[in-house]
Amino acid sequence: MKRDYRQFYALLKLHPQVDKEELVLQYTDGRTTRLTEMKDNEYRLMLSDLDSVTDQSQTELKRWRSSALLRIGRLGINTIDNWDGINAFVSSKKIAGKPFYNLSIPELRQLVRKLESIERHGGLKATEEKKESLAMDAASVQAWFGHQNAVVS
Repeated sequence: MKRDYRQFYALLKLHPQVDKEELVLQYTDGRTTRLTEMKDNEYRLMLSDLDSVTDQSQTELKRWRSSALLRIGRLGINTIDNWDGINAFVSSKKIAGKPFYNLSIPELRQLVRKLESIERHGGLKATEEKKESLAMDAASVQAWFGHQNAVVS
């Protein structure tokens, strides 16, 4: 009976860090790197393990996405059916640099830390106000120095 490898390749695609040959070597105890040379029990065990790892990583991915969306919402961005707005915000080079659904688990962890930092520092408006304040301070300093130069002259 000929084996159908579609399920294997679909699962493998979900794990880009996994090398096919190394995986086959592991499940055949170093006997081969070819899927076609695997015994049925080895192949089924490998599929089962890949599937369970996929379920765990999908669960973790959902958890981190949910965590990021919660923090994005706290910053005042509507997260209900607003994927364009969420992607526009997250795609900013200062936030994550790519659309929300293209973020990996490590990138989502980093995003959550960044969003928490923004939140701790008063949110998005506070950041904008701080920039405006610094700009005004710079203008005040320039005006003051201009005034001092006029007084000295």
